[in-house]
Amino acid sequence: MDNELVDLINTIKRIKSANQFPNYIDYIQFPFFRNIEIDQRINFDFPLTAFIGPNGSGKSSTLHALYGCPEGRTPYEFWFSTPLDTIDYFSSDGRKLRQSFFYSYKDETGEELQVIKARINRENNPDYWETSRPLIVAGMKEIPEGKRNPPIKKNVVYFDFRSELSAFDKYFYYETLPSNLRSRTRQDYLRNRSKKLRNLFAGNYDKTYAHGVAQNKDLENLDANEIKMVSDILTKNYNEIKIIYHKLFHNWGNSILVKTNFHKYSEAFAGSGEMSVIRLVHGLLKATEGSLVLLDEPEVSLHPGAQKGLKQFLLEQIKIKKHQIVVSTHSPTFVEFLPKEAIKIFSQNLDNGKINIKENISSNEAFYFIGHKINNKINLVVEDILAQKILEKILQAMGEHVNNRFVVKFLPGGANALQQHIASCCNMNIDNCFFIFDGDQKRVNDLFNVELLTDLDKNVNYLKNKIIEQTGSEIKFYIDGGVQGGNQEQLVQMMITYLRYFKNHVYYLSAVIPEDIIWSDDIVQQKLNSQDYERNITQINSWGSSKQKMYETSKILFGVETQIDAFEDMLINEWIKKEDENYFAIKNIIESLSIEYY
Repeated sequence: MDNELVDLINTIKRIKSANQFPNYIDYIQFPFFRNIEIDQRINFDFPLTAFIGPNGSGKSSTLHALYGCPEGRTPYEFWFSTPLDTIDYFSSDGRKLRQSFFYSYKDETGEELQVIKARINRENNPDYWETSRPLIVAGMKEIPEGKRNPPIKKNVVYFDFRSELSAFDKYFYYETLPSNLRSRTRQDYLRNRSKKLRNLFAGNYDKTYAHGVAQNKDLENLDANEIKMVSDILTKNYNEIKIIYHKLFHNWGNSILVKTNFHKYSEAFAGSGEMSVIRLVHGLLKATEGSLVLLDEPEVSLHPGAQKGLKQFLLEQIKIKKHQIVVSTHSPTFVEFLPKEAIKIFSQNLDNGKINIKENISSNEAFYFIGHKINNKINLVVEDILAQKILEKILQAMGEHVNNRFVVKFLPGGANALQQHIASCCNMNIDNCFFIFDGDQKRVNDLFNVELLTDLDKNVNYLKNKIIEQTGSEIKFYIDGGVQGGNQEQLVQMMITYLRYFKNHVYYLSAVIPEDIIWSDDIVQQKLNSQDYERNITQINSWGSSKQKMYETSKILFGVETQIDAFEDMLINEWIKKEDENYFAIKNIIESLSIEYY
């Protein structure tokens, strides 16, 4: 995991906990909005939120709703009715529901304010949105005397990266050359008009005019900090970047001029991702503190390294300027390492076609919902087959999105063999392998932290004793030969590496043995008829361990000892329904690995 990124995320969490984000939208809820399931809520517990889901799952629509939250904003700018695509009231259980959403924020005193915005069908404007009185049936708090709370005051920055086209691309790819122009081709037209653009970039004049009307806005030179940010994201060294907004190519659009150590070129030669990053960095660094920043698929045309750089930039801006940023994305690279509270999954209910929104799911689990294949699965290694069956059953119960991330493996040879196998894994730096031992192998309450070693402790005898203390076994390390029994410095390093790996990759079942987890007197009584139970209960209770009880009881139930597997399966199926403390102990291990391991 990227330690710098983790530190940045933890810093942002501390700032958020200290309530240092001004005018922050805490959640948004949808009593009825577009195709989203009624009363879905999205909590913004982390200032960078990622919407993940397949195409058509409502991510962009939700960004449009967020855009319409602050004072003076409305979703109408993106979503409106036409004679072909009408927006009607929805009738459910005899109720007519307006298209609406409400959100929560805190005022300067810390009081929660809820604001609802609803679409009102007015005669002169069928797509008029306004704040209205609280919708009590949707869970809003009542306000005395029929009043309504004021909308949040927040600057909004919105970028749809799928439609971020440069002035050159707009004309070259989407315009038809008028017949009355002297230019014979698009190339001729652009070549001719670029002469004026070159003079603007060179500073030969500030404005160019047509029929007395200015054809451009002021030229903007990115400062050294902006240039550094763009260079860091795109992993490319820029010396100079200029932006100008103009209509020299018929329609209004942006042009850039960049200079590196080797080249000088405009957006005509730049990549679309390059153009988008320059525009975003320039726009975001100018944004007022505490802005609401909405980004629709920012990963478009960016290679994975640039996506990581963009994520780092956004988090840095959140830390510095206390922005609230919401991103719609299909990129596993962009979402990687984000905390689970930052991730929201949009998926369609196949029964009714409505969009459901899930929260608190790790990034790897999240991309299961959009069909992203996980190649580097987490391996859980156990010391017996019953433990393997128990873990596999819990993974199934936790859902396919979790089960898809894990593989449970049984390695024969018992605990000692597994402890020796750990030495091989840590030497080969296999980071996706975790060992879950039976509870009877737990020798100490807290596994040893090698970061606490002093220089005096870093010797073979001390480390050997620490390993035996942790494992109960003497682990064999294979080192280079030489005088006095081999390379002792190498041995010390291997032992330290083993102890570090052991602490980070070893877990224990909460019960002494797996049989203790699933054995149940009540289940046995249910499965045995009353006569068999009365006749055999004394004998069953006389057997010392749950392992022996299971072995002998299976013979009573099935008549042959070879049916122990069937008896285990029966007990596991009954136990999994109870969700007792053993179940949650194992589930917590799985959840922690699912969140922390990428």
